[in-house]
Formats: sequence, structure tokens, C-alpha cells
Amino acid sequence: MTRSDIGVVAIIYATCLLFLVMTLELKAAAQVYPLCLIAGLAGLNTLYLATRLWRLFSGRPAIEEAGITVPGPEKPGLVNDLPEIFKGFLAGQFFFVVIASVAYLALMHYVGFYPAGLVYMVAVMWRLKVPPLHMAITLAVLGILIYSVFTLFLKVPLPRGILFG
Repeated sequence: MTRSDIGVVAIIYATCLLFLVMTLELKAAAQVYPLCLIAGLAGLNTLYLATRLWRLFSGRPAIEEAGITVPGPEKPGLVNDLPEIFKGFLAGQFFFVVIASVAYLALMHYVGFYPAGLVYMVAVMWRLKVPPLHMAITLAVLGILIYSVFTLFLKVPLPRGILFG
């Protein structure tokens, strides 16, 4: 088992708990689908945790399963794989996406879902150096998909924003 396994499992359980609390505030009829999704995610996370714990206590080296090569003998147990995972981490890109996400939420309040989403996706893809053709294809496909699923099929009212609402 690796340290990143512990972090991933904890974050997913915390996410399930957060969405469970929010789902329980909905009307009973609207709770069924979200509860099924939350239960499925929590179940898969528990299965993942069980397999990691099984490997930890069965004596199989965690380095072998993590694909990390370390010289010398390795004892089974908890392995710190975080330096290997975060090698090459680009802090500037990470913090740009975090700040852009917060700005997206604020912008959506003022101009609505579609314009804010367009600005957000263009800004993030530009910062991540996505080629213009791929950017255009992504914007077109996601725009059509979101519009057809949420607006036409599910008839979900998306935020229009203060300026257009």
C-alpha cells in the first residue's frame, strides 16, 4: 500500500460524505439517483481500499505494484510514493486552474453558465497549451453535449446570470 492510496481513499470518502449531506437536503423523490451514485462510488472506493489492504497484509511489496524502482531489498509495508508521483509537478498550472475555477463560479453568477463555461474552458486550455484545433473541437463537442443533455433532454434550468437573467 502506498501513501497516495491513503490520500485517494480519504478524499473519495470525504466527497461521498459531502454529497450525501447535500443529497439528504433534497426532496425524497429527488434523492434516489444521487444516493445510488454515492453508494456506487463509496462501494468501489471500499473495494479499492480492501484490495490495497489485502496486498499490504499479504506481504506483497507495495513498490512492485506501484511500479517504482528502488535499489536494494524492499520490505512489504507502507511505501512513500509521493516524491515519485509529484516529480514534474507544475505548481503554476495547478494554481492557475484552481484560481480559474473560483473565478468561473463567480463569473457564472454574473453572466450565466454558457458564457462563463466558454471563458473558463478557453482560459484553462490556453494556459495548459492545448493546440487551437483540439481546443475548438473540445469546445464544440462539449457545448453540443451539454446543451443537448441538460437543456433539451433533461430540461434542467442552467444559471443565466444577473446580466442575462
